[in-house]
Amino acid sequence: MLAKRNKMDRLTATPIKPVLVSEIAKAIGAEFIGNNDIQITSFCTLFPGEPGGVTFLANGAYSKRLKDTKASVVIISKKQSCPENFACICLRVDNPYRAWGKLLLEFGKEAPWSNKAISDSAIIHETAQIANGVTIGANSIIGKNVIIHPNVTIYPNSKIGDNSILHSGVVIGADGFGFALPQLPETSLQKISHIGHVIINENVEIGANSCIDRAVVGATLIGAGTKLDNLCQIGHNVQIGIGCVLAGQVGIAGSCIIGNHVQIGGQVGIAGHLEIGDFVKIGAKSGVHKNVEKGKTIMGTPAIDASKFRRKFAASNMKNE
Repeated sequence: MLAKRNKMDRLTATPIKPVLVSEIAKAIGAEFIGNNDIQITSFCTLFPGEPGGVTFLANGAYSKRLKDTKASVVIISKKQSCPENFACICLRVDNPYRAWGKLLLEFGKEAPWSNKAISDSAIIHETAQIANGVTIGANSIIGKNVIIHPNVTIYPNSKIGDNSILHSGVVIGADGFGFALPQLPETSLQKISHIGHVIINENVEIGANSCIDRAVVGATLIGAGTKLDNLCQIGHNVQIGIGCVLAGQVGIAGSCIIGNHVQIGGQVGIAGHLEIGDFVKIGAKSGVHKNVEKGKTIMGTPAIDASKFRRKFAASNMKNE
């Protein structure tokens, strides 16, 4: 049980069966110079990365993260330059994202579904209340006093913390929305396998028909005491802090980091890879397209400081009168 818990608590990496760098390079047709006897033991995010991990860089905007990564191997474009004295092994390919997807498919393993509604390998505390029609996948952990309402689906390797409540129709751990663009217009999109998991911490409540996608690698995380209304969508690798409140129909795209005690109004959309600071308040129907500093109140589409939005709104109304 301890091994499962330790594995499941990793936020930025997913362990794999050890494989040599040379095997990885061969699988994606990569060019590289370095020690091909190094063993890779995980798939990880670019930052922070971890020793023994392989990751990728597909967007030049994140090149600054290269110098700080702890990963052992990074898949990069043939045109990408590496920092001076860079310690990682670089695997150069034409399309790093497609190569990453190929590796996830070949070397990453997703837990299979059981033919039972509740897998024998799930660990469920005796005080948890499980309604009819609930499906719980392999190796999932359900904590003390958890209440799971009818027709909830919990995918394999999910973790639900003590005293949490999942309302009807909630889906925990479905694939995130990840596809690599085709190399040629007439070819199809390449699906990116998601081999990570979801961690729901204690005292979380998730409204009806909300969906929390599992991570590509590592974990999607919902912090202690956070409350989600109905019909919320939380993308892969999102991390939400403690004590947050999300109103109905909030959508958060992949890899966002939401701070502690953040309040998000109904129908807010947040673009991917953004950081929202502690105590931020976001007005209903806002479209957030850039990072937000701690304590800010924003609204509008695109979202701006709330005081500025109100002045602009008042001025436009005066012109129309």
